[in-house]
Amino acid sequence: MKRIHPIISMLNDAAVVKSTGHILYMFNELDKYIENAVDYIYQGLIKGEKVLFVEEKDVINQIVNRLDEFELEDDYKTNFIYMSSHEFYLNEGELDVERAGNELTGLMRPLLDQGHAVRTWGAVPLPNHESTFDRVRTYECDCDVFISKERMTSVCAYNALTIPAFLQNELFKTHTHFMTDESFSISPLFDNGDHKPLSVHEVQRLQRLEKKFNNLKDVNHRLEYENNLVKLKKEAIEQSEQKLRMIINELPIPIIIRNKTGVIFSNNEAKEQFLLTNHHKEVLQFFENYDHQHSEGNLSEQPLLIDSIHYYVVYSIDLMYEDEQAVMHSFVDLSQEKENEKLLIRSEKMAIVGELAASIAHELRNPLTSVKGFFQMMKTTNEKMDLYYTIIDDELSRIEQIASELLSLAKPHIDNWKEHNAVRLIEEVKLLLTSQTNMNNIRILLETDSAELNITCDSHKIKQVFINLIKNAIDSMGNGGTIFLKIKELCSDIEIQVIDQGTGMPRELLERIGEAFYTTKEKGTGIGLMVCYQIIENHQGTIDVQSEVNLGTTFTITLPKTRVGLVES
Repeated sequence: MKRIHPIISMLNDAAVVKSTGHILYMFNELDKYIENAVDYIYQGLIKGEKVLFVEEKDVINQIVNRLDEFELEDDYKTNFIYMSSHEFYLNEGELDVERAGNELTGLMRPLLDQGHAVRTWGAVPLPNHESTFDRVRTYECDCDVFISKERMTSVCAYNALTIPAFLQNELFKTHTHFMTDESFSISPLFDNGDHKPLSVHEVQRLQRLEKKFNNLKDVNHRLEYENNLVKLKKEAIEQSEQKLRMIINELPIPIIIRNKTGVIFSNNEAKEQFLLTNHHKEVLQFFENYDHQHSEGNLSEQPLLIDSIHYYVVYSIDLMYEDEQAVMHSFVDLSQEKENEKLLIRSEKMAIVGELAASIAHELRNPLTSVKGFFQMMKTTNEKMDLYYTIIDDELSRIEQIASELLSLAKPHIDNWKEHNAVRLIEEVKLLLTSQTNMNNIRILLETDSAELNITCDSHKIKQVFINLIKNAIDSMGNGGTIFLKIKELCSDIEIQVIDQGTGMPRELLERIGEAFYTTKEKGTGIGLMVCYQIIENHQGTIDVQSEVNLGTTFTITLPKTRVGLVES
């Protein structure tokens, strides 16, 4: 069943037919507005009436297209007069009611004088200019007088979504009927007495209301603009999040995002490696540990070991995810790198062992060859053996020395770390070697800028280092001289120098200092300095050596000063 639009019901109403109809149409929906307009125009045309339609051009085009569907004859079409509302009502962008009134009278008067029945439909634009509303009120009053006099039917259409309520109330007073998209009624406020010209007070009141309305309209426009910006930004953020989620989902490393309630996102790798395997328990335990430590110190990088096989470094960062505070964990699997590192260390150890074995074999073969040679000579000669016994004894002592130093190097270190005064330790070493220096016409001078400089160390190991260095200095000073021991405090370290006046070493020999079995001494093994380097390294210290031929050698050792809490740890 075809729906009857309210405009048809109104035109068929006995009260409207009997009198005139000045209809105020407040519309909300454009499609229903067009349906009512089409019915209004069509009913007038088939009755042979002249119809004046004033609207925006795009609405006029829609109306014309709809009327074409009725296949009206050309005689009917000539009765349809339409004009642009902007050209009809506005003058340079402002509402010109005087010109609009003259335009309306100029169009209608000839038709009425010729005895034609006329109906009109006009959509009055409301530009954002001062005094627009009182002009509309005046225009509608004049129109109502003209319509009543000529017994016409006229529809004045306004967009109910944009017209202010106070102006709508004023328009109720100048229209006989009121219509919406769905219904119609007699205007509750219509009064012929309101058609007199507005007083100055009424004009000022309308202008004040119009000014407030325009201010609110400006505010609404700004809010609408800002809302659109927010909407665009939100859409951009959502698109970025979707792209980011897609990228994260395809990353070859596990990514997990979670908030206080639990995991809210996990990429494909995370599901494969953790959530869909029996490893999820270790990951959940990691999260608990992270939350406990994160509240205390904002950790951003932590290790994670699973089944003693899989080693991860977990990078964590706080972020906003779907408008909630969250944390993103990225798991970088270093298992293969760790395995490669173990293989590399094992290879290096094997290489060192091979090199050490070759050196040991070389060092032991020399005295063994001597012993074997003199033993063969002893079997084939009748000479006195005292000289041979002495040589064999010296070579066997050399083998014993090499074996002892190797055992010292290889046996497990049981360090006894305590806080010690470095100055006192060096004084004890100096005292221990006094007899040896006296026999070689050598003096040891100790220089220090403080009587107490504390280090945390194994005192026996540190003494071993300086005994070895001072003995080497004594061996290099065949003509006597002075060994200087200088101790001073640096920013966070203690520096100890052993300075001799010996023969010194050329640059090419300095580069090999610290290598096993490398020595410049006739009866040395080279292991002593290697042990010194190892001890200082274990104490987080450094050794530096400077030497010039015929001038002497300087060993500079730095060791960390004792820090608060280091001894206890």
